[in-house]
Amino acid sequence: METQMDGSAYGPTGYEDECERRLREGAPPNLLPMRMRLMELQAHEITRCMDALSRVSRDLLFGGFTALRLQGVPLPHTLQRYGDTVGGDDLCVLAPRRNARTRLCGARFYHMNIPLQIVEPMPGIRCVSVVCTWFMLARFLSLEELVTLGDCLLMRRVAHDPVTIEDFDVFVTRMEKLGKLHALGRKRAPRGVKKARRAIALLRGNMESPQEARLSLELRKRGLPEPVANPSIILDDGTVVRGDLVFVDAGVICEYDGAHHLGQLEQDRIRRAKIECSGWRYVQVTRVDMATPDARAWMARRVAYALEERTGVRYPTDDVIPLEAIADRELRTMLPAWGRVA
Repeated sequence: METQMDGSAYGPTGYEDECERRLREGAPPNLLPMRMRLMELQAHEITRCMDALSRVSRDLLFGGFTALRLQGVPLPHTLQRYGDTVGGDDLCVLAPRRNARTRLCGARFYHMNIPLQIVEPMPGIRCVSVVCTWFMLARFLSLEELVTLGDCLLMRRVAHDPVTIEDFDVFVTRMEKLGKLHALGRKRAPRGVKKARRAIALLRGNMESPQEARLSLELRKRGLPEPVANPSIILDDGTVVRGDLVFVDAGVICEYDGAHHLGQLEQDRIRRAKIECSGWRYVQVTRVDMATPDARAWMARRVAYALEERTGVRYPTDDVIPLEAIADRELRTMLPAWGRVA
């Protein structure tokens, strides 16, 4: 987005997830399934956008977090820290040209000089596509959050039109080539394109929540083997279950239990007992295990111990590998694919 704000100025403090906030305020956590919560948020955002359209005399094109909410995307709670940069709870509206603004309370206007992919989540409401929005946010978000958001867009059973990793690759390839198109008045590729390319190398898809995506990245940062996300597992009694993150060869299942599991404790106990009786080593991870660097370090050690118990291979987890280094390593293996024309 062509704006003077710099996302790097906003640090990791000052946010909390919904469950933590509700518990602090003495309210019960929201135990509704994620899809139902997303439908509520999507309907609320559609109402807000329709109200904004009724107060102006021209069409509006929505982007940023607004575009993602309009399309039912589950947003990682860590994105709240960037509210002052990319709109937060304000509506994010794309201006047709630089310095073109409409007076509209509760909205922030941005301009980005790139070809836009525009969709209509409902008649009369226009916004940029999820992949286009993801790229526009690349300059503001950390690499980890950009990957987490990308994996959210790749989730199964999404409200928006399904996308693939190839869709991300095609879009970013076009952006990389924009710097050479002087007819558009550009002298370089859009900001954030290098980070977006790295993020694509780390996308895996098949996640079922933002927390799963964050957990998978944390394990990789700790030097552990890469798990398989949500594969089907046949238990000894013939039951088929899906494990969140599975080390198939080692027979270890690592699962993230969010707030909604509080409403199904008995079912979860029975399910875990069946998994362990079928010979799998089970590691449970909760929001507390991901809350601080020390907690994440201990969580990684627990997973490493489980892997060592099954394979005899020891995995030191004290050092954190930068995601940039992991992405660059992945990109080197993908080198022959570079230069593809979208």
